[in-house]
Amino acid sequence: MSTSLTRQTVQVDGRTISYVRAGDPSNSTLLLLHGIGGNASQFVGQLAEFGGAWDVIAWDAPGYGDSDDPGDDWQMEEWSDALDGFVSALGLQQVVLLGQSWGGVLAQVSVARHPQWMRALVLSDASMGGGSQPVAEAEATLAERLRVLDEMTPSEMARTRTPAVLGPNPSPDVLAAVEQMMSEIRPVGYQRAAIALAAADTRPAHVHIAVPTLVICGVYDRIVPLSTAHALQAAIAGAQLVELPEAGHLGSQEDPQRYNAALRDFLSTVDAVADTA
Repeated sequence: MSTSLTRQTVQVDGRTISYVRAGDPSNSTLLLLHGIGGNASQFVGQLAEFGGAWDVIAWDAPGYGDSDDPGDDWQMEEWSDALDGFVSALGLQQVVLLGQSWGGVLAQVSVARHPQWMRALVLSDASMGGGSQPVAEAEATLAERLRVLDEMTPSEMARTRTPAVLGPNPSPDVLAAVEQMMSEIRPVGYQRAAIALAAADTRPAHVHIAVPTLVICGVYDRIVPLSTAHALQAAIAGAQLVELPEAGHLGSQEDPQRYNAALRDFLSTVDAVADTA
């Protein structure tokens, strides 16, 4: 598994945002949002798998990859508005939005904030944000993230963090790919994303989710437990839930075969609804 990708860029409100694109732009769009320790390379397996039938786009959020940094005081709402500008700049219409972890929190915020281009939603190992947790728990999580960021280089952080985000039996290739991806974080972007995540609370957004929704979670996820996935399914009307029996927090990389099968089945139902509309 390689993290070498050819990136394109687009200007959004004076900022450069980089992204990777696979497939025919005339096809329906699947837009992929990475996690707090990731970038567009998180979705190598999905770009390859779905690029034949879909227009698949994986962005680098502001502060990640080759994108410009976010503003000093950005919260998830500002990232959501940047995402809306990104969708507009690329001329996208109806989008299936898939968010992994931090990207899943961003996706939930965006459903309520920018519903006009939302066709369907996939929440992959996603929480409801630190604001949905007890204050002491959210503060402790943020403090630990910032401590590690302050005391370690990105490469050191990646070596320490990678085993914790994976299931019990990752392959050497997956270990290497995830460690490489996490070593590419930019401290400023990660810090601001962590602060925004700690403050976010997506629970008020759930009543606004009126599109088909799939929740995916690894059984061995130690970052966002399976109980959170069940809570999301219960909170979102009509949501489906798929559990990955061998994955931790990064099912798209750890178990792409099952992950892609679940996503393919869900996308087929989205297409079926569109065909009968």
